[in-house]
Amino acid sequence: MFSSLRYAAKPGSWIKDEYRNDRSLGYVLNIDKDTNMMLVRFPKISKDTWLVWGNHGHYVVVGS
Repeated sequence: MFSSLRYAAKPGSWIKDEYRNDRSLGYVLNIDKDTNMMLVRFPKISKDTWLVWGNHGHYVVVGS
């Protein structure tokens, strides 16, 4: 996988979304390794969203 140089999130991690500007910090609730997706709660927009788990630069792990 190409994400070996970047940190991947784990459940309980705080991430900063670098792809969209309307979502800032998110909390990782669940990771589904079979589909390579993670469920992230974004308090700023009051929404839970599925994002790609493998980190290709679209998010930064800011806390675990």
